[in-house]
Amino acid sequence: MNLETLQYFQYIAKYKNITRAAKHFYISQSTLSRYIMALEEELDVKLFIRNNKQIELTEAGKVFESECDLFIKHMETVIKNVQLADKGNSGILRITAPGKLCPVLSDALTIFREKYPFIKLTVELYEFNEIPCAIQYDIYNIGFTYDFAASGYEELESISIGNDDFSLAVSSELYKNPTVETIPEIVRKLPLILPSYIEPPFMKLILHELQTFAGSKKININYVNTTDSVMLEASLGLGYGIVPTSLTKAKSGFHNISYINLVNFSANGNIVMLYKKSATTELVNKFIDIVKSLCPKQPPLSV
Repeated sequence: MNLETLQYFQYIAKYKNITRAAKHFYISQSTLSRYIMALEEELDVKLFIRNNKQIELTEAGKVFESECDLFIKHMETVIKNVQLADKGNSGILRITAPGKLCPVLSDALTIFREKYPFIKLTVELYEFNEIPCAIQYDIYNIGFTYDFAASGYEELESISIGNDDFSLAVSSELYKNPTVETIPEIVRKLPLILPSYIEPPFMKLILHELQTFAGSKKININYVNTTDSVMLEASLGLGYGIVPTSLTKAKSGFHNISYINLVNFSANGNIVMLYKKSATTELVNKFIDIVKSLCPKQPPLSV
C-alpha cells in the first residue's frame, strides 16, 4: 500500500468514475484498475461494485474511504519527517486549531517564535471535532479545540485554556441585520441545523433557553454531516445554526450569513489544548510550558 494507490482510490471513491480518474492521473484505465485490484487483494476485501454503467463503494469501501484521508495525511507526515531527518533538518512543531480560538494561542505562538527562532512552526486549520483523532494519529503534535469534542481519548492530555460563548448563524438574505430580539422569530420559522456526530451537554441548555426565549413548545432540528454543512445550509436559508463565536471568523468564507451573539445565554464552551501523552518531545514540552505560563490557574483535565 502506498500513497499513490491511496490517492487513486480516494479519487475514484469521490467521483465514482475510473475513466475520469485515469485522465486526471494521466494513466490508462487498465493500469488504474490493476492498482485498485492490487489494493483489494492486499486488504482482502472488495472496495467497489463494478458494472458497465457505474461504480459504487461496497460497505468495506465506505469504511476505507472514511479513514483514507487521515491515513494519507499520516503517511505524508511520516515520509516528510523521515526525509527531513535524512537531510539533518529537525525541530518542527505541528499545531492545529479550527480557528483563532483565544488569545492564549496567538500569544503562545509569538513567545515561542521569539524564544526559539530556529524551530519551524506549522499551524493549520482542521475541523474541531477531528482534531483529537489527528493528535492521536500523530498528524499534529498539539491541537486546540473544545472539550466536548475531546472526550473518550484516553491517550490524550488536555489543558483548559479559556472559554467561548456561542452565536446564532442565519442567512443574511432572510435577516440582514438580526439582533437578539429577532431570535424568537427565527426559532419559530426555521429549523435548527446541527452536525449529527456531536451531542454536547451544553446543547440541551441552549435548546432550553432558545425554546423559552422564543416562547416555542418545540425546537425543530435537522441533522447534517459536518459543521461546514451547517454553515452552508444556514447561508442558503434552510435553517439556523449554533456555532462557537470564535469560529465565526474561521467560517468567514461562507457568504450571506449573519450572526447573533448569544453572550447572555448560560451555555459556553471550554477551549482546551491537547497533546499525546506518549509522544511528548522537548519541543512539545517547551510549547506546553509557555501555554501553562499564560494560564497558570487552569488545571489539567482528564480527557
